[in-house]
Amino acid sequence: FFQAEDGIRYQPRSRGLGDVYKRQGVYRSSGFLNRLGDELVKLIKRPKLIVTLVPAVLGLLPVAGGALMSAPIVDVVGRHIGLSRKLRLFINVWFRHIIFLVYPLSTVLVTTAALAGVSMWELIVRELPILLAMVLAGYVVGFRGVHGGKYLVSGVPNKYVLLKVFSPIALAIVVATSLRGIIDGYLHPLIPITRYSMILGLVLAIALLTVLSKVGLNGLVRSMASRTTLELVVAAFAALLLRNVFVSVGGPKLISEFVVGNNGLSPILMLIIPAAISLATGSPMTGNVVSLSIFQPLGIGLHEVALIYTSAMLGYIASPAHLCYVYTAQYLNVPMSSTYKEMSIATAITLMVAIAIYLIL
Repeated sequence: FFQAEDGIRYQPRSRGLGDVYKRQGVYRSSGFLNRLGDELVKLIKRPKLIVTLVPAVLGLLPVAGGALMSAPIVDVVGRHIGLSRKLRLFINVWFRHIIFLVYPLSTVLVTTAALAGVSMWELIVRELPILLAMVLAGYVVGFRGVHGGKYLVSGVPNKYVLLKVFSPIALAIVVATSLRGIIDGYLHPLIPITRYSMILGLVLAIALLTVLSKVGLNGLVRSMASRTTLELVVAAFAALLLRNVFVSVGGPKLISEFVVGNNGLSPILMLIIPAAISLATGSPMTGNVVSLSIFQPLGIGLHEVALIYTSAMLGYIASPAHLCYVYTAQYLNVPMSSTYKEMSIATAITLMVAIAIYLIL
């Protein structure tokens, strides 16, 4: 059984499974995705909490395009509470990255604190009010005009079914996080890959999903060769190409020369510059590192570093080169531009809170 856009379950009659696999991944075509959404709603009882909490929890797995893992759940549950596609896109991307403001295992946070010479834990404490502002801004913007909240499925959750349908995702997360410090970083000259833990976790998860769903090898091959998969690969390449072109033409250097030439330390510049660099490159690391190199000679402390870090992260979230944004938009089959308004409003609210806290302190 599959779930239609209007929430009515139906079983396709004229189309074979081959046609289904050409358009969908194994998780959706096997029915596991709908069952996962149903059981989560039965367990938590609050659909709005699910579509915000699931991306945030899966955000603990810092992988490129990781929002694609939570997109199916946000899509299924969000559809039933009246969320449009663009709001599903915004909510999934926005809440996926909230945790990175205070996540002590984030390489961007660790690197930023080290380069700036400030305590990582003090920086995390300084970011907590911004985290709260992001949550409130995302909730207000994401659920504006949505009066739903009731899901069509009710009853007692089947914990065995929930464990079964969630186990592939859980396996990928456990393997990727537990082996991250052990096998990652060893670059082989013939295999230019550094995130072996992530790849191993995904391979094992796919194997487990194939066995549990009984789709078979043919179904797996069809899903891997689906149009959606190919479009995601092309979209990811385009995003990476955009970032590399900006760096290659000297975009960060030009911005640096402009700021140093004006020779001033302004909170407005510390908001605009990091956000602009992250927005153009789709990389919060680039936004933070370049911005620190610009402002450190002018004299900055913990409060300035927090402002720079917040700005760079927000610019990264809204970037058209951001893989999570690209993947989710592609998955939901909705243009990224459809959520620019929501992204702009939520980002502006958060930045205003950040600058207000900076000025007060």
